Amino acid sequence: MKHPDRPLLVALTGGIASGKTVVAKWFEEQQLKVFYADKIGHALSHEQYIINRIKEIFGNKIVVNNIVDRNKLGEIVFNSELKRKQLNELLHPEILKKIFQIIRSSTEKILIFEIPLLFENDLQDSFDLTVNISVGKELQIQRIMKRDKISKIAAEKRIDSQMSDIDKQELADINLVNDAGFSDLISHLHELYEYILRLKKKKNIKQLLN
Repeated sequence: MKHPDRPLLVALTGGIASGKTVVAKWFEEQQLKVFYADKIGHALSHEQYIINRIKEIFGNKIVVNNIVDRNKLGEIVFNSELKRKQLNELLHPEILKKIFQIIRSSTEKILIFEIPLLFENDLQDSFDLTVNISVGKELQIQRIMKRDKISKIAAEKRIDSQMSDIDKQELADINLVNDAGFSDLISHLHELYEYILRLKKKKNIKQLLN
C-alpha cells in the first residue's frame, strides 16, 4: 500500500569516476531503495521510439541489429557538445517521467537516486537532500583510464565535458571527498546514513515534472 505521504528523497551525484555508484551500492546494502538514472536511460535506449530518434540524431550506424551501440554513442557525445545536448534533450525528460512514477508509487520511507547530471538539469530543488561525491582530478583521470581503457587525453576530455566539481560542491547540501581510501569513505557513509535517518522532509520541493 502506498504511503499517504511521499518518501524522503535523496539524490547522489558527482563527476565521472568519483565513486558515486560505490556510494549508491553501499546504501543498497543498508536496505535502502536505490535507483540509477543511467540504468533507467539504458532501459529506455531499448524502446523503439528512442532507437528511431537516436538514429535520426546520430545516424543509422549507431544502431546495429536494432540495438544502440553505447560505446560508439559515448565516444560521440564526449567529443561533441551539440550531440551531447541533443542526447540529453531526448533522454532526460523520459528519465524524469520514470523517476516521478517511482516516487509517486513508492511505499518506501526513503528513496535514493543516483543522478550524474543532477545539477546540470537543475534538479537539486526536487530533493530533500543532495550529496555530491568528489575526487581529486589526477586520481579521477587514473580511474577513468583504468576503467575505460582510454588515454589520458580522452579521460581529460570526459572530465572537461561535465560541470566542474567546484560548481557541484557549491550546489550540493553535502560533499563527500572520495580520495582517501575505501575505509575512510565507509566511515563517512555511516555518518551520512545516520543523518539521513534523522532528516526531516522539506515542506515544499520542486516537482520533477511541471
